[in-house]
Amino acid sequence: MSKLEWDDIYSVGVAGLDEEHKVLFDYINDLRDSLLGKKGKDTVKKVLDGLIAYTNDHFFHEEIMLYKSGYPDYERHKVEHERLIAEIRGLYVRFHADDAESKLISAEIIAIITEWLQEHIVKIDKQYSAFLNSKGIK
Repeated sequence: MSKLEWDDIYSVGVAGLDEEHKVLFDYINDLRDSLLGKKGKDTVKKVLDGLIAYTNDHFFHEEIMLYKSGYPDYERHKVEHERLIAEIRGLYVRFHADDAESKLISAEIIAIITEWLQEHIVKIDKQYSAFLNSKGIK
């Protein structure tokens, strides 16, 4: 499980959203560090709670921006967010229900969010970049 590093390839050309994506990278790395540092379940839970809350906040902010700007693929984008949140919620329930597997489930969450973030930003979020920039949103 390697550290997730920000690179300009992930930039969507909207400063506020890029900053939020960087914070998500930081949360993922904090969760990774908690697991590798063999922190207790309470510490991992605290970081995981922060990651999930921030992910929800980021999605809400991004969706509002896309909706208000009239982004044509808004609905599809929102569905992508909902799909990830549903998957993470299922894993989160398992994390709380199974103490013996909580670290494994946390690692699974990291893998899913890392892959999703990297793929989603590069393939999906970048699609709105030019649209938002054309509306003066940078």
